[in-house]
Amino acid sequence: MMKRPGPPEEMPRVNRVNLFYPAPSTLPPAINRFPASVSRTIEGAIKLIPNLVDFGHRNHALNIEPDDQSDDEIDNTREIQIEDAVKQYQIALKLHSQGPSAYPQAAEAYSNLFKSEIFKYPESVTEFTRLDEHPDLEYADAAFPHELVLVAGGGEGPPSTLPQILYLSYKNHGQFILDCVKYRFAIQNPPAEEATLDHESTFALHNFAHALASDESDTELWRRVARIGALLGSRRIARYCLEAAVEVDDDPTVAEVDPPSLEEGFAGEQLKEQLEVLSDEVALSHPIMGPFIKKSIPVFLTKYMDPYPFLPKQRGLVAQIPNVEDAENRKPRTVIEVPERSWAALGQQLCVALVSPHGLSGTGAIIRLPQASGEQVSDGNNMLNPQPVEDQIMQDIRTTESPAPESEAIPTPATVTPQNLAVAVLSNSTTVPLLNEPAEQSVTLPTRKRSQSAAGFRDTPEDENGTQKRSKRIRNRDNTLPEGAVDPATQFAEELQACVRADEDVFTFAGGILKKIGVEDLGALTDLQTALANEGSCNREEAHANTAARDLRDLLRSWDDNKGLTYVNSNAEDVLGSSVGNANAGLASFLEHWKSGPLQLSNKPLFDVRDGLDDFEKKKRLWPDDLKGTVVRVISFLDAEIFDRIKTDMDRISFHEGNCEKLSELEGLVQNLFELHLDIYSRITNPNSIVHYETRVMTKERVDRWHGFSADVMRSRRSDLIDELSLRYMWASVFYATMAEGVTREHKVLCWSDLQEVLFNQGNPLVELQNNAVMPEISVSAAEQEVSRLTTMDFFHNLFQPERSDPLAIIETLEPVLDPESACQSTAAEIEDSVISLEAADNTPAALRDMWKFLKSGSISLRLFLWQRLREAYFSIDYNTKVFSCHLKCLEIIVADLRTDDYIDSSEEPRRHKLLVWVKALDDLLVKALTIALNDSATCFEVIDERHIKSTCAALAQLSRILYSAATFDDEVRVGMTPLAQTPAYGPNGSFSGFSTKIREMQVRTWALLYTMIKESMSQNPELFPAADNDLADFLAIVHYSLGLRKYCKSSNKIFLKMMKIEMLRLKQVDRWEDYVGQVLFDLYGVRLGLGTYMLEDHGCPIEALDRRTAMNIAEQVIALANKMPLKDLMKHELRTTIEKMQQAIGPAKITPQMQHNLRNYTEYLKTSIRPLYMYQALRGQFEVDSIPVTNQDSALAGNGWYFLLGMISLTKFRSQKRLGPGAQTDDLRVGATFMRLQLQYTADHWETWYRLAQCFDYELEEEVMWSADKVNNHRPELVTLQRSSIHCYVMALSTAIRKADDSVETANRLSEMYHDFGMRCYASSREPFGMEAFWVDDFEKHMSGAAGMYKKSLHEEMSRYKVWKYAAALFRRSLKDRPNYWMNHFMLGKCLWKMFHNGADEWDMKDKVNLPSVYSILDCFVSAIQTVPKPKDSRQEPVLEPHYKLVSIAHKMVELGVLHMQDAANLLQEQPHALRKGEAFPISNLEEWQAFVLETLRSLRNSDKQHWHHRMVARVANILFDETKPDYIQACAARDEFRESIFTKTMQIQVWKPDAERPGRHCVFMERYVRFMVKLLSATNDKDNMEMLTKRVKKKGSDFFHFNQVWTECCSSYLRLIRRHGDIPAGLEDVFKSILHDEFETFSDRLHEWIGNPNLDNPALTALREAIELKSLNKNQMKSAPIDDLINDAWAYLYNGVAKSLPGPYPGSLQQSQMDGDAGRSTGTMSINLVMNLDGTTTPTTMPFQGAEPPRPRKIGVSRREVIRRAELAVNRGTESVQPRTTAPSRPRVSVPPTVLGSTRTPHTSKCYCEGGTELKSTKCADDESDLSDVPDMDEGNIFPNLVRVGGSSGDVSARDEA
Repeated sequence: MMKRPGPPEEMPRVNRVNLFYPAPSTLPPAINRFPASVSRTIEGAIKLIPNLVDFGHRNHALNIEPDDQSDDEIDNTREIQIEDAVKQYQIALKLHSQGPSAYPQAAEAYSNLFKSEIFKYPESVTEFTRLDEHPDLEYADAAFPHELVLVAGGGEGPPSTLPQILYLSYKNHGQFILDCVKYRFAIQNPPAEEATLDHESTFALHNFAHALASDESDTELWRRVARIGALLGSRRIARYCLEAAVEVDDDPTVAEVDPPSLEEGFAGEQLKEQLEVLSDEVALSHPIMGPFIKKSIPVFLTKYMDPYPFLPKQRGLVAQIPNVEDAENRKPRTVIEVPERSWAALGQQLCVALVSPHGLSGTGAIIRLPQASGEQVSDGNNMLNPQPVEDQIMQDIRTTESPAPESEAIPTPATVTPQNLAVAVLSNSTTVPLLNEPAEQSVTLPTRKRSQSAAGFRDTPEDENGTQKRSKRIRNRDNTLPEGAVDPATQFAEELQACVRADEDVFTFAGGILKKIGVEDLGALTDLQTALANEGSCNREEAHANTAARDLRDLLRSWDDNKGLTYVNSNAEDVLGSSVGNANAGLASFLEHWKSGPLQLSNKPLFDVRDGLDDFEKKKRLWPDDLKGTVVRVISFLDAEIFDRIKTDMDRISFHEGNCEKLSELEGLVQNLFELHLDIYSRITNPNSIVHYETRVMTKERVDRWHGFSADVMRSRRSDLIDELSLRYMWASVFYATMAEGVTREHKVLCWSDLQEVLFNQGNPLVELQNNAVMPEISVSAAEQEVSRLTTMDFFHNLFQPERSDPLAIIETLEPVLDPESACQSTAAEIEDSVISLEAADNTPAALRDMWKFLKSGSISLRLFLWQRLREAYFSIDYNTKVFSCHLKCLEIIVADLRTDDYIDSSEEPRRHKLLVWVKALDDLLVKALTIALNDSATCFEVIDERHIKSTCAALAQLSRILYSAATFDDEVRVGMTPLAQTPAYGPNGSFSGFSTKIREMQVRTWALLYTMIKESMSQNPELFPAADNDLADFLAIVHYSLGLRKYCKSSNKIFLKMMKIEMLRLKQVDRWEDYVGQVLFDLYGVRLGLGTYMLEDHGCPIEALDRRTAMNIAEQVIALANKMPLKDLMKHELRTTIEKMQQAIGPAKITPQMQHNLRNYTEYLKTSIRPLYMYQALRGQFEVDSIPVTNQDSALAGNGWYFLLGMISLTKFRSQKRLGPGAQTDDLRVGATFMRLQLQYTADHWETWYRLAQCFDYELEEEVMWSADKVNNHRPELVTLQRSSIHCYVMALSTAIRKADDSVETANRLSEMYHDFGMRCYASSREPFGMEAFWVDDFEKHMSGAAGMYKKSLHEEMSRYKVWKYAAALFRRSLKDRPNYWMNHFMLGKCLWKMFHNGADEWDMKDKVNLPSVYSILDCFVSAIQTVPKPKDSRQEPVLEPHYKLVSIAHKMVELGVLHMQDAANLLQEQPHALRKGEAFPISNLEEWQAFVLETLRSLRNSDKQHWHHRMVARVANILFDETKPDYIQACAARDEFRESIFTKTMQIQVWKPDAERPGRHCVFMERYVRFMVKLLSATNDKDNMEMLTKRVKKKGSDFFHFNQVWTECCSSYLRLIRRHGDIPAGLEDVFKSILHDEFETFSDRLHEWIGNPNLDNPALTALREAIELKSLNKNQMKSAPIDDLINDAWAYLYNGVAKSLPGPYPGSLQQSQMDGDAGRSTGTMSINLVMNLDGTTTPTTMPFQGAEPPRPRKIGVSRREVIRRAELAVNRGTESVQPRTTAPSRPRVSVPPTVLGSTRTPHTSKCYCEGGTELKSTKCADDESDLSDVPDMDEGNIFPNLVRVGGSSGDVSARDEA
């Protein structure tokens, strides 16, 4: 397969890419010899592209801000610019086509064209240009996808797209340059110089290359490029382009394809010629070359083969091979091309030339240096004349060499005048100097819009998505700040103010605590901010403190992927020198340090690698790394040549010239080379070196040779003084002697000691060898250090052996070395890095002192490794405390290194690299140290003394200062003050994100570890911190606030939050505990305590589920907070939600056998009867229920009252709900009771739990009786159980409170509430509707045995009502002790005393009868209640009238009983607030006046009740007016009118409201009383209508009445009496039906039925009948229906006698006889089966029935009561229908005979058939039997339906149906 030769391996890719850039930057002076017009034309054509295109892509105007993106207005600038470019292209093409006369105008048109903005678009830049500018993008995706769909060919019409205009512009402009050249050739003789032609051709090639980059399908253009390449002498370009032209359209691997066009045929022919010259048979055998091999171009077409025949002959295609002998005779010099002006590059090229196969030419070498910036370009500068025969590779390289640097001026075409080439050309955007002027640029604003890509800014999402933007005018309008706008700097300062204030608090508070323990390294925040604001510092102390912080800030600002790789690839274990996985790591570190030591940083300036290239001037400066590497390569490769040359020169100078200065210079050079070879050999022989043995041997030979040479030179010197060169020689000789193999350590020590003495005798000189790594310094201290290394080598060599695995031996060896205080007595001296001075250790062994001195000057890595080795030894013996100490020591060493002179004085890049490595190591140390400090806090500080704490706190404080710079950088980025660079490293997935996250985690861990150290220091120095707990809590809170503002709390797995949570749980005694822990709990779990002083802030922490352990730890404090808050406030507070979340985390309690035992005892206790003894024992605190203590994981939780709190929340939630009806809100009540029971299973002595559980039963009982009387009437046992449970809980609460309650005011108030509620429960259970049933003992009996045998007896005596009231009164009195102003206590006490007084006579106990309450004690209670009752705050509030009414009522009853004088009662009532006539005297002399006074008083109170809530006063007035014992019509009417005003409406709707003070369940009792009283009133007033309405109302609301059955029975009975009275129906009329026949009854009933159907009738008896039947329907068997049936029977009998017999119609006797005659005739018929034929032919009736038939039985006389009621109900219910009389159906089946009564005029009517039981079967129509078939015997229905009886019809119905 044929392959394109370009670009081959010998031609780098970058050179091929650079084909698109022009190499020369100036025009040859020869162009000035042309005419001015031609010169301007050619110049403009040639120099147009480099200036406009390349400048637009490379030089970006920095003062042009990118346009913002928006959608407010469509931006069509792009379309306008493309249209403008198309117009310029058309103008240029038109002028170009007009010939040479228009060439100047065409050149100017092309200049205007390429000034268009479209050439500055990012998509206008070719891929090769981007790769050349950004080599890192070569193997990445293209930044701008460039898919072009172009039209090949040259401009048949104006281009319509951007790719077309680019392609045509470049192609036509290149052709224009060549046309200009053609015109110049035509008018000029001789032709132009070759250099000028090459330069012009290069620019034409440059244009064609850009065109081909846009459209590679133009075959003719490929041929043109091949022709230009051949002209320039590049066979490679020519061949590449011809192959591209041949392969444009076809796949060359498929088959032989004839060329489709003449251009491709020309290209194939030219390619064939070139391949034949090269003898490339492989390429010629390719299928695509087949047509060209087999055929040839016709001769007449060959003249058209060359696209540019006017150009000189092609140099590359058919060139003659030069004569070998001539070439050998000439032997051109070797040309050494140096890519850059530096010694390093020169040395590198010398080495390359030396090791090349050709080697260096014996005729000499030409060194070509690139032009220096600003130098003039002239022929022959720094180069010789070119060789006669040039190398083809150099031709290609020169053709495609890189463009000039960006800083150099780029000439602008078509604008340079031939008279003055140095005149600058002014464009619309730049000022570009020409030719030899310095590269100075002045940038002006462009006239048209610049693209963001050209300005160096990233595209916005709108650009990427292809959306249109708003115009610049709109964007400028939006971006214009209004007057008074905030300055950005001020706005940034305001946004950062909170963080700055928080940081100030942290530095101030933490610094104050650290100062107490003697650490002042944290410093002030203002000083740190000032240091970070400055780029450098001249103050040495400030540099030590803040250089690392500035370096970290600069790292973050200039982050790139290289730094990211450095950080990621850094292994903390390797940095710290851990021996895990590498047993020789420590030994290598030690040997490297022992051999070389640290490189002393020189203060000499860095050597300029370009300095001295022109005159080879030598300067003593510090060599860069690349320069030193080059020097090493040169002296290694050219060692023999250099040695011979120097030796020859020295011999020549010494024996012939005698130039001492030159000789001294060569002597120094010899010493330098000797030192360099020593450096090389020392480095390749270190333990980590992997250099081959052969290389080491060669290097050793060089060192020996130069050592001998140097010794000869020093011996031959003419100076007797010991100068610097002599010292250097002695030092290098000692170093050389000690590094030889086989030299004993003692000899080495003697050598260095002697050298140390010599240096000391010479005055301790200091010689710096800045370019030598192993000999950086010559001084006494350096020699002493070498002696120290030698003396300690054995010790460390043995230590680093892999077989030394005994941890105890390692500890015994390293502990004295690393911790000097354990080996010396002096501790007063300050110790730095665990190394003490020589003076402080006089009493220690000499070997140990040497080790200390060695470590003092040793490397950081060695000391870190030793600490790590010691840590591993401690770890192997599980001594975690010392492991923790080793981690802290390593941390101190690293932080201290960041403040040393070596770090500060080093250059920026090595310093930042070192900082990255140390940051990785510090992060690892912080993780490990903090893990031990938090997880093993009890023992990890056992060996950490005060000195250790101070040093660690100092290191952590310094580290905090360093990391603070990262925090400020984050702040600036967050507010927009410092924008991040738009590079991949700063992207979301870039390395910067990971590094910044690590830095944040380090900040969090640093503060957390510092807290643990401060905490330990406080425990060791309690006298310095009197309020240590508060200080620790404040430290945590302040640091937490600072971290939270920056959203750092979530860093490091929220370790700081978790640590603070644990610490605050330990510091529960701190004041305002909720302030400290509230934000922590919110950050961790999203729970809010809601009680802190400060508002909670969102710190951006991911919320996690609250765990059980945390919930149980904070439960005690949460319970305390909740108990401080009123429950009604708690229900609306955030704390309630937190408590619920805590309970979810805690989960249900695990039931234990002890809990089950207690629960079983409590349950049995609540089921027992109420013992009076227990109740009285409870008053003395002597009663309790058996229980056992419970101990499990929830005991502490229950001991703090957790379940009680949950129960109270549920109970309060139930009480706070506004209940408008029965519903599911009782679920909260049951949940509360469940929690109360659970609390009691743990703590039986918690009196309030018993009390709240009793309330739960009370509320449940209240819920059962509040909305309906159904439970009261039908499910009383359930209510009794609830009452007993409540009373039992109250008993336990009372007894436990007497024993356990404290003396606080809050407890006293709660006890008073309990006494009151207990008293209310007892009193309520004794009154209706409960009626003392809870105290009954009927169901609690036990079997007894006696003289009479076995019998049952109650377990105990039943508590009487009097004793219950007395017990309740005692409770109310106790409640009054703590709440004397609570009016309900006085009120209820008065009611209890009144009940005792009024019912005391019924008590069997004589003591109780004697000790009855006095009258005035009762009245005083109500008077006190009136005095303490709350007064209305305003007119809108209703007054509390219960005590006022009760006082009037009790006083009236006492007057009626005769225990209180009327006048005294009146005087007492007149003293009250609602007295009549404002309390004036009201004389009363008799009972009538008293009643009038009482009635007026009650009416006055009723008038005060604006909302008519209080119904008792109305009922009391009615009771006073109407005396039930003496009913009176007038009094009854008056009482009825009183009721009708508020309680009963006109329609007898009952309106009884429940006042606030009314007990639950009393509503139905009052409803019962009022209805019964109203029934009596209606009976007394003979008000039947209202009685009817009342009865219906009562039936409708049966669930509202207590004892509903009795109420209903009484209502019905009274109503029936009124009906009978109004209907004047006497009782006992049912005897009328006992003596009449059934047929007669039916006949008259039918007539009465028809009569009742008349709607115009008005008969009292009929009305009474109807009302009675309606009442029966309403009753629905609620009451026994006998009274109603009696009334119905009597009413029907009344109508039967008085109305039915007077109605017209035949008498039932004659009708019966007619029917009998008809039956006889029917029975004697000839066809009758009832006749029997006699012998004489006659027939006689026979009584023999048919088989199976029975003879009819005669019916009894009289009509049953049920039949009468049935007929009455039927008549009333169907009164509008007429009824057909019918015969009475027999009781037995019999033959039915149709009636034969003639002249009947009854109309057919609908009847119903009933069975004997009265069940309706079907409905038919009945009619008289008038059919002709009446004499035909019909089928007896009785045989078919033996039990069928007709109602209201006869047998004639059959014929009636037939007729129908």
